[in-house]
Amino acid sequence: MGKVMDRLKKQLEMEEYREDAKECIIVYNKILEVTEGVSSLTWQELTSVKFKGYPSSERYYSLSPIGKIFYKGID
Repeated sequence: MGKVMDRLKKQLEMEEYREDAKECIIVYNKILEVTEGVSSLTWQELTSVKFKGYPSSERYYSLSPIGKIFYKGID
């Protein structure tokens, strides 16, 4: 899942996707805090991915409806 964090950090540099990246990073770090790691299944449930280009080398993450509920519950 190290690639996910790398992509999120790159996404932070893009103003259009910055807020989504910030929320996803908070969720990612919270999952790491309460579990032994972030499984791809968990991550897929909590996020939505938008692909740009072909082949799909660029991915932009945002929270899914379930991810937004999880995010609101972090506070």
